[in-house]
Amino acid sequence: MVRRSRRPRIPSNHHSRVFETMRPILASLLSTLALAATLAAPARAEVVHTVLTTPLTTAPNPGGGCCDGTGVWFNVLTGAAEERGFLFPSPLYADGQYFLLLDTVTYTTPEAMIFVQGFFSRGNGVVYDNSFSTNPAWFGEGAVIGPATGYQSPGAGFPDIGPLFGNGELGRGFLGLTIRDPSGSSAADVLYGFADVTINADWSLTLNAFAYESLRGQAITTFTSPVPEPASGAAFALGLAGLGLAWRRRRAG
Repeated sequence: MVRRSRRPRIPSNHHSRVFETMRPILASLLSTLALAATLAAPARAEVVHTVLTTPLTTAPNPGGGCCDGTGVWFNVLTGAAEERGFLFPSPLYADGQYFLLLDTVTYTTPEAMIFVQGFFSRGNGVVYDNSFSTNPAWFGEGAVIGPATGYQSPGAGFPDIGPLFGNGELGRGFLGLTIRDPSGSSAADVLYGFADVTINADWSLTLNAFAYESLRGQAITTFTSPVPEPASGAAFALGLAGLGLAWRRRRAG
């Protein structure tokens, strides 16, 4: 007769105990992996979007912008925006700063304009329509503004948006912006952005929002609502932890 040896019976809660013992080690490992993935990942573009709770509209500027600060001033990099009267702000020039106005003196009818209040020599500017029509280009929603868009030569064109000159159309649209990257070393080191603007029936301009891509040279796509951020390394680790919890429940069942 052959006698069989009986295998010891494993308690039903054995796997659960093993998991409880290993859980701190697994959690530490997942956190380390997530941190390593975050540190090793290359820099990625992040849209910095500033929405105005109360949109700002340009009042008539009787000085044409050269001698009167009346209009809407905003800085894409700092997120600042304000309506101003006659007095100009201080500083008058800064990277990422722009001035929207309704010029009522230069022409026979009011003209909408945008002035670049950052030094051209540092790469601050607007995206012109093309090299033959050097007025600011007018974009719709979903347009891509980047290195290959329009004509880019800061200071080489004119500030007119319309109606006498320029490419603006009544209603909501976008102006393309080139902004000096503060960490850059030349005028070519720019960030791409846009101003979300409504052209009203009297050609006054209402600033709704503005945005830029934080990665140098990265194109931006125009939009009127915030874009959700990509999943982070922390969210990835949380997802793995969730899988571990599901595995534990399955084994316990």
